[in-house]
Amino acid sequence: MFPMTTGRASREWVFSGTKDCFRVRRGRTGWCDSSRLWVLTWFALVIGVGVCRSGTPTAAAVSTNAMPLAVLRQLVVHRNESIQIKALEYEISRKAHAAERGIFEPAVVASIEHVDSQRPNNSQQYASLGLYSVPELDERNTIYDGGLEFLVPSGARLKAGVTLRELNNNLQPLRKVGTEYESFAGARLVQPLLKNFGPGPTLARIRLAAVASEIAFQEYRRQLILSLGQAESGYWDLYLAQEQERLTAESVGIAERLLADNKARAEVGKGSPLEVLQAEAGAAFRRTRMNEARQKVIETATRLGSLYSYVSGGTNALPWAVDAPEVESEEPSLSDSYELAFQFNPDFVLRRCQLEQEKIRVAYTRNQRLPQLDLKASLGLNGLGLSPGESWDELGRGEYPVWSVGVELRVPITGGIRERNEYQAALMAKRKALVGLKEIEVQVYNAVDAAIQKVRLYRDNVASYKAVADFHQKLLEAQLDRLAVGAIDSKTVLETEEKLFEAKVAVVESKVLYKRAQLEHEMICGTLLKARDLETTRELLSARTMARLTEAGYSAPAIEQFKRTALADVNQAMAEGASRK
Repeated sequence: MFPMTTGRASREWVFSGTKDCFRVRRGRTGWCDSSRLWVLTWFALVIGVGVCRSGTPTAAAVSTNAMPLAVLRQLVVHRNESIQIKALEYEISRKAHAAERGIFEPAVVASIEHVDSQRPNNSQQYASLGLYSVPELDERNTIYDGGLEFLVPSGARLKAGVTLRELNNNLQPLRKVGTEYESFAGARLVQPLLKNFGPGPTLARIRLAAVASEIAFQEYRRQLILSLGQAESGYWDLYLAQEQERLTAESVGIAERLLADNKARAEVGKGSPLEVLQAEAGAAFRRTRMNEARQKVIETATRLGSLYSYVSGGTNALPWAVDAPEVESEEPSLSDSYELAFQFNPDFVLRRCQLEQEKIRVAYTRNQRLPQLDLKASLGLNGLGLSPGESWDELGRGEYPVWSVGVELRVPITGGIRERNEYQAALMAKRKALVGLKEIEVQVYNAVDAAIQKVRLYRDNVASYKAVADFHQKLLEAQLDRLAVGAIDSKTVLETEEKLFEAKVAVVESKVLYKRAQLEHEMICGTLLKARDLETTRELLSARTMARLTEAGYSAPAIEQFKRTALADVNQAMAEGASRK
């Protein structure tokens, strides 16, 4: 099994290889090496289960899982449902793009047709038959046709093939011949000359599908950046809540020591009952604040867990932040941030892709307003014989060539109502896309500038609040010494301790706000994934999505097992709720 632990008393993540998958156990341990971190993450992703429940119930204390920020990122990337949905949407768009490229796939066309016809001959037909004239024509023909039909980028449809006609009629006995066979081999071409001419209209659907696929990929990146940003922001919120709980516990300890000292002095007649009451009130207030801080830790940890499909309740362990925010000395460059944002920001790239889509639609609808003028041509060879072989032999000699060429024109009477309105709609959609691109450009400029200002502000605040905290720490130490000799009362010490508590909390809040501002800057610039080595390519994303679809976790038995487990969890949660009542 592979334990994953941290440097505080907490639960371990343990992979046992049994049906319980991951279990949690208590213990005070040191940092694990990075290989064990990634081993755990790997098992969590492949097996598709979270941290499973522990078999040991905890009544009073809340069990926690020490979670490094790197592990949280991996859990969010591979288990967040919104990210999975966007990955599937991208794969769907890729399939749609591949389907559109299939318009150039050649098609084999084959047909058999039997014709049984009886008709009277008119005077001209009767006279043209001469010695073999009959009043009516009785024929039974079978036509075999086959060939290859395909579309070319110019918009032309080309069919190359052969036709064999088996002829039986009432004229053949008069000529003392039996069944005759006509053969034809050649090609037929229909080339649009105005409407649908050229690669533009022909490839329009393929280009639209390609841009739609790029939009789906950018939406995946956007969701990935958003989910990771929410996760990291929640992680720092959890760290802040944990630090507030720790600081309130320290504050409670100081207040209780003051209370004990005041009681001892009062017992020997050196202190007043009022000071004891003040110390009791101060300790009670701080204990209440500690309980509130502890509840805030639970709420924040639960919200964070929902980002990687954590389900609270029972004996599930809450995540515990073990990484601390660090303030960096370097600040981002404004010009570099603009350049990065216009290159990697998914919202800006999305608007740019939408504009490209509308340009393609405008070009296509403009072409559709033209009249339908088609060039039609055919070229081939004919053959005739009393057997299929004789007919093909005669065709092969090339003695009876045939060709034709012509044009066909089709024009709507009113000039094309549908085409005209579709073109006007496409122009307006293009203008809308341009306005949207300009809008996001302005937003990016302002957001980058505001984010950099926040980074600078909160970085400076950290140093300022730290100086305040250091001052009150020294002041408190001095006042405790004076309190020991009776120079000041406990009320003054409690007031100083309260200011020290607020200053320490302000230091932690400033660090968290700094990290959130830094995170906001990376999200706006679109560099959050690259900075964490989580940027992916279209090919890699497709391969990962297909791998996830074919893993055991998506098989029918695994889905049924998941349903049974989920139902058992629901029943257990309902039973626990009923027992509490």
